Amino acid sequence: MSVFGLVGLQDARALQRLMESNAGYAVRIQGHGVEPGAAQEALTALPPNAVAAQKRGYGLWEGNRLLAFADVIMGWPEPGTAHIGLLMADSERVGEGLGRRLHEAIVTELRGAEGLCCLRLAIVDANADVAEPFWKKMGYQPTSQVAPHRQGIVESASRIWRRKLGCGAEASAGPN
Repeated sequence: MSVFGLVGLQDARALQRLMESNAGYAVRIQGHGVEPGAAQEALTALPPNAVAAQKRGYGLWEGNRLLAFADVIMGWPEPGTAHIGLLMADSERVGEGLGRRLHEAIVTELRGAEGLCCLRLAIVDANADVAEPFWKKMGYQPTSQVAPHRQGIVESASRIWRRKLGCGAEASAGPN
């Protein structure tokens, strides 16, 4: 039985293990495997104009083992939006619905956040074959926003996807 909870710097070792179980993701978006400090970076990195207080790490735990992780920036890039920077599930547990369960727990958690109406994420073209089917199932839709993606040796594009979260009277209307 997995438990939903916060993930912080004290959990860097558990996150590093999870990230190393998904080395294919790192190869697709940066051209090489997971670096030794990848978890620390994921737990502290911020997008432009964001501050540390906006950043939240969420996870599904089974004892001391982190099964899935999501990095969420509240109120970014504008008020009323939360940006999911990364959502990753244990590759040894493919098919168990860990990513879906973590996402559903995050949606439930964030629906209670004052003024938050939208979830947003970026899908890197180099990872789109893997990511797009999952995010479509979670109710996200592509926007027309595209930005260049350069990380490691990978040059690609990053496309913004959104879904309604619901705020005020919309909160009980459902996921879209």
